[in-house]
Amino acid sequence: MNPSLDKLYVFLLLIPLVTIHELAHAFVATLMGDSTPKEEGRLTFNPLAHMDLFGTLIIPAINIFVLPGGFGFFAWGRPVPTDPHRLKNPRVQGILIALAGPLANIVVGFLLLVVARLVIPHDHKLGELFATLVLASIFLSVFHLLPIMPFDGWTIIKNIFKISDQWERQMGLFWFIAILIFLNLPPVYHFLEFSAYQLFILLNHLTGSPLSR
Repeated sequence: MNPSLDKLYVFLLLIPLVTIHELAHAFVATLMGDSTPKEEGRLTFNPLAHMDLFGTLIIPAINIFVLPGGFGFFAWGRPVPTDPHRLKNPRVQGILIALAGPLANIVVGFLLLVVARLVIPHDHKLGELFATLVLASIFLSVFHLLPIMPFDGWTIIKNIFKISDQWERQMGLFWFIAILIFLNLPPVYHFLEFSAYQLFILLNHLTGSPLSR
């Protein structure tokens, strides 16, 4: 494929993957008894309800179209609002809600591999597109499990250790800038890439998919 089209493809495919990720948070929160996501219009497949200007559009666009290498699987949507007071067990259910997004991305990757096994011949050109989509979905899952604010891994840590919301607010812009620097450190990038690829290999093996990456 044309390299420019490849980059555009990666950029566009991130939008539905982020949408599914955030919708999973909203769905599980609703299932747990918190109607806040539904009231805020987040219980929908409409990407516009979940997209974040920086996390879904600007940062991925810079990574894909501007930075060398064109790696753009870093993406996130607007956090799904929840109300702990509507949950029977806020700590445990908060962790389950946080896990829903990454697990949804893994499930999407798994289902795509099953589809690939059924409909894509070995070494077919379509397989490369499928592989990119699967790897992007898996990478988003691993990426969001990093224990850094404001991602899902942080929410899990926050609930386990009872970290206050006030501390989060105090960090503000400083923390956001620190995240951008942190994510561009080679050891971090390589760890994320390695973890996502190993999970891709495992799911590929479990499904018997013909895809390779």
